[in-house]
Amino acid sequence: MKKESVTEFQEREIRVTNAWLGGARLYIDGECRDKNTKLLANPSAPSLSARFEHQIPDSPLAEVFAEAVVTVKARICVNGKRIAGDLPG
Repeated sequence: MKKESVTEFQEREIRVTNAWLGGARLYIDGECRDKNTKLLANPSAPSLSARFEHQIPDSPLAEVFAEAVVTVKARICVNGKRIAGDLPG
């Protein structure tokens, strides 16, 4: 089973996928920028993160917080502000 969340921020596409066998992945404009294959997630710490631009330290930071109990829920934040997802916060 695969779950996917897609949103936009400043005309950039942010996509998060999560699959039982493949783990979670964070894509920015179609490029896989981070992945996590851990089976457990701490909802108070980001499971995935990446800057919009690789070499620019103050470029917007996308972070994904996840929680898995019966189903996986996620929250997508940019620079600390929630912009999408089904996990409150």
